[in-house]
Amino acid sequence: MPETANQKKLYKGIDFKLACEQIIPSGSSTLAKSPNRLCQGYSPFYADRAKGCRFWDLDGNEWLDCEMAMGSVVWGHCREEIDLAVIEQIHKGINFSVPSVLEYELALKLLSRYPQYEAVKYFKNGADAVYAAVRSARRLTKKEKTLSCEYHGWLDWSCFHYYQLTPELMGIPKHIFEENISCDHNVDSIIQAIYKHGKELACVVLCPANYEKNGLCKILDICRIEKIMIVFDEITSGMRFARGGATQQFGLTPDYLCISKGIANGLPLAVTLGKKENILIMEELKISNAHAGEHLSLSAAIACEELLSHTTIWPSWGTATELLRKNIENVLTELDHKCTLKIFGNVGCLNVVETINAEKSENFRQYFISYLSQYNIFTKGYIIFCDAHSHEDIQYVCDAVCNCVKDYSSLNS
Repeated sequence: MPETANQKKLYKGIDFKLACEQIIPSGSSTLAKSPNRLCQGYSPFYADRAKGCRFWDLDGNEWLDCEMAMGSVVWGHCREEIDLAVIEQIHKGINFSVPSVLEYELALKLLSRYPQYEAVKYFKNGADAVYAAVRSARRLTKKEKTLSCEYHGWLDWSCFHYYQLTPELMGIPKHIFEENISCDHNVDSIIQAIYKHGKELACVVLCPANYEKNGLCKILDICRIEKIMIVFDEITSGMRFARGGATQQFGLTPDYLCISKGIANGLPLAVTLGKKENILIMEELKISNAHAGEHLSLSAAIACEELLSHTTIWPSWGTATELLRKNIENVLTELDHKCTLKIFGNVGCLNVVETINAEKSENFRQYFISYLSQYNIFTKGYIIFCDAHSHEDIQYVCDAVCNCVKDYSSLNS
């Protein structure tokens, strides 16, 4: 087991974790990257550099990356074609006083990949892309309420439901609580909520990769009848589930599609796609961002689209990941019937979960993180691969996970 960075020695003469937590909330501006989410004594808290599907921590320990920047790096760290495009653009300029032609060039490529849509709007993060669709739906339907049951970012309209906290505790005005309807994360509950609140609902926001196609079709059909707009949040799955995400894979056309992670291989960029009347209305709504058209992310995204257009099978790690999943499922089946571990997810993102209760689930996640660290595999509980992972890398992870669940079940039998 490696003696992980940020515990073994100081960085520039300071305890780096402690120093960061004193001036940055949770030690990282991205909560999902916070050391609080990791495992003390096992996880590397801060990285120094990365290449392909590996990174090196502050002490020089090498880690097989099975997180890939929360799934946003789909081509591998420091992919040459993408780096060269960004470097070339640096010499041309990072941000002009007027738009760059890159906005138009990328729009054409995205609309070619998603031919059911006619217009795009750029953002810097997924939460803004989804909320822009929500606001537009309110304007177009002349209704105010929204329905959601998953994570769609930290903004006021839905986050308190996801975290199951009161608006007051999150610094959100009380009246906003009444504008968003929340329900259990399953098709039947969503349909019941639609029928109950349909006359007031402007839109329903879903992460389609978490559902079966038939269930999504039922929801879309009901929303069409009830004149409710549908927003698909594929911020995470848009580049990892399939070439066009779950939306394209299932052959569906929600009113809005929001994508982000992976489209620029880790650079900050998000996109909302839709019909012209649904997207161009955002001008009237004054939805804007000074950095939305920043050139480095746009040039990286264009390079990513070029790579994708020349890739025969996507995701390239899909076949090996399906085999990994089957092997883990076989191990879980072979274990004693009292085993309460289950595997969830798809080729874009997998995780093994302890299903007894939330406390047991978190205990297993910590066990999982610490166990895989013995193999120099970095994870926060999820298994996320990229184009840079070889079949050997994926098999190595598979063996580690299978050993983990066996040992855990033995300890808890």
